[in-house]
Amino acid sequence: MSLIHVTDLYEAAYLVSEGFCIEAVECIPIARARACRISFRDDEEIARTQGVFYSKAACVNLHAFRQAYNQVNGFVHTAKKSYEKDRKAGGEG
Repeated sequence: MSLIHVTDLYEAAYLVSEGFCIEAVECIPIARARACRISFRDDEEIARTQGVFYSKAACVNLHAFRQAYNQVNGFVHTAKKSYEKDRKAGGEG
């Protein structure tokens, strides 16, 4: 199974609000900060949906988008907490 990865929370929330399921959320270090990579199953439909998002033509139900954003943000928060816990347990930093 091929995955596409996004780090933008709004893009991820848009994809979720359009019916795509998150496959994984992974915290990744970038310089001194941390970001989260949100993974979705790659297919033609997601590429088309991303095209709509990037062309600034995306229209959403605001309530559904807000719920999706909260879901994505919760996964990101959990991934960052888990990353910090693992990093501390490993004796880094």
